[in-house]
Order: sequence, then structure tokens, then C-alpha cells
Amino acid sequence: AKTEGKSTPDFIFPGESEYHEERFDSDLLVMLAAKSSCKERWRQILIEAEKIPAKHLCTLQPSISTQQTDQMKEQNVTLVVPSPLHETYDDKQRAEMMSVAEFVEFVRHRQEQSA
Repeated sequence: AKTEGKSTPDFIFPGESEYHEERFDSDLLVMLAAKSSCKERWRQILIEAEKIPAKHLCTLQPSISTQQTDQMKEQNVTLVVPSPLHETYDDKQRAEMMSVAEFVEFVRHRQEQSA
């Protein structure tokens, strides 16, 4: 999807047309970025999809530092990590992240609200 300018977030739910529809409730929009590893590149997603303040970032990277996940939380970014990788994070980090299944349910719930 294309959002503002040349921004192209990986996924917008329910879709690009709803994102650009002025009458569509922006609280029902969800953005998901996907990066195999985060490093410092996770900050790139902050400027994508300006109408969506809470960003979701799916990654396959195990054990991201607490400092980095704290910075993500401060920027309203929620990590989405496959369940088998959750054990590589500490308890506090796990409490603030979502599994892929939880993310799918979250999006499904938002979609039901928009119907």
C-alpha cells in the first residue's frame, strides 16, 4: 500500500482504500511492518502510515535487547514475534509483545468492528 508521499508500509488492514477513505474510522486501521531483523532499522516504520499512531512490527529476530524494546514501546511500536521465539525474550518483553496468532485475532476483531 502507498500512504503519505512515497511511504509503502508492508501491510495495512483492512486495506489501502480504507486508509485513504476520509470517512473510514482511522481507529480501525492497523499497520504491520515486517523485518527479519530489527537492529536500528525498526525506526523506519515510524514515518509510514501517519494516520495510524500505533505500529506493529513482525520480526524473526530472537532476543532483542531490553533497551531496544523499551525504545519501541516509547514510540508506540508493538513487536509481533512467532511464539517459539518468545522464550528468547525476558518476562517484561513477552508481556508487551504479541504472537502472530494474537496479531491475527487483533486484526480480525478490528475488521469485525468496521463491518
